[in-house]
Amino acid sequence: MIDTLVVGAGIAGLTTAFELTRGGRKVLVIEQQERSGGNVYTLSHQDYRLESGPHSFMGSAENLWKLLDAAGLEGEAVAASPAAENRYIYRNGRLMALPMSAGRFLTSPLLSFGAKMRLAMEPFVRGGAREDDTAWDFFVRRFGVEAASYIMSPFISGIYAGDIRTLGARAAFPKFWGFEKESGSMIRGAMRYMKAKRRRYKAEGKPLRKGLFSLKGGLGTLTGHLSSRLGQHLRTSCAATSIRVIPGGFQVAAQGETIQARSLVLAVPPQKAAALLADVSPAAAQAISSVPMVPVALVHWSVSTGRVTMPSGFGFLVPRDQGLNVLGTLFPSQLFGDRAPEGQQLMASYYGGALSPEVAQLPDDRLLALVREDHRRVLGEDPGVPDMVKILRYTHAIPQLVPDHPERMADARRALERVPGLFLAGNYLSGVGIEQAVESGFDAAGGTSRFLEEHGSNGKRSD
Repeated sequence: MIDTLVVGAGIAGLTTAFELTRGGRKVLVIEQQERSGGNVYTLSHQDYRLESGPHSFMGSAENLWKLLDAAGLEGEAVAASPAAENRYIYRNGRLMALPMSAGRFLTSPLLSFGAKMRLAMEPFVRGGAREDDTAWDFFVRRFGVEAASYIMSPFISGIYAGDIRTLGARAAFPKFWGFEKESGSMIRGAMRYMKAKRRRYKAEGKPLRKGLFSLKGGLGTLTGHLSSRLGQHLRTSCAATSIRVIPGGFQVAAQGETIQARSLVLAVPPQKAAALLADVSPAAAQAISSVPMVPVALVHWSVSTGRVTMPSGFGFLVPRDQGLNVLGTLFPSQLFGDRAPEGQQLMASYYGGALSPEVAQLPDDRLLALVREDHRRVLGEDPGVPDMVKILRYTHAIPQLVPDHPERMADARRALERVPGLFLAGNYLSGVGIEQAVESGFDAAGGTSRFLEEHGSNGKRSD
């Protein structure tokens, strides 16, 4: 019987397994797909480097930096080019730069004068954080209707492919919501947070990194490295089909064999986790199965630099009332130098999401027609037929964290307390970013280690 079986080899599961093996535990990871990495995977296609999921991570991602350091990959991190500071919102038929300084904010055409004054008054607006706040409730209260509609709503589409009116502020943006809850203002709270963080980093002798980062070779370098470290303790094309509690641990059926382990970590999407938990913990399964998921189509495409002029920047986002289907487009070849052949501009466009899920399911030819038409309107010129196209479709792409999501996950964890040794990891627990997924992996590893230390080889408490 092994110490721990981890089901799922995405970034959360790989982090869990890596941390446990560093502690000397005997771990096995099984993954139903033919490869590991989940959505943190870099695909080589016709001399392009294409990300399957996230394209970068923030310098403030403490858990991710911790993982990179432990894995010996901190030196592989590369900062995005200065162009990443330029971000755009499509409004009123053209791209408008998102103002990143006070001076640009005052002169930006993105918001009306009245909306700018309302946003500037945020520190003086009375706090009113409620646990049932939607993101719309929260950002309208803090910034006003216009800023919520044309800055925060597309921002939310870019992260969650979600609907600002249904996502929970506390669940989806806990740090922002906490700033208002604790300081009465998001801006004042953010300033206090950053001041405290700078002091902490200085005391710990850590660098305060800013901006966006990736890794040499793409973010798949990380998941590939963790997978290599696991070696024969990682099995792909091996799907878990059922779980049974046995004396001293668990028995998991997977691809015609049974695997016994003293502890078990489910690092799979919520619907898969719920299906596996149905007999072991119906209450946990019910709580987890209630997490909504939305479909997304990610269209990688390129055109030559001489054919059309892309603005210099990170990319653009589109508010839902602007008549376009695209949620937003990134410019990966402008961010990192190893993403496209010389003379080519690589774009990554997102379609579908909570407000237009049917678009993600369109046939390739119709989806490509939308890409061309949307970008003709955005750029003011027809980009033409792309030189390269690669479409990735995800029917259950991104968890939607609704207002009572924290209570649902708390219910699931309480239910699993009655199944000692079983833990969860994944980006649906507390946030959808790679940082939150890694954090969940560390949390699962910590809980598993404590359980194994408290119990002897027979699964009973050692005290």
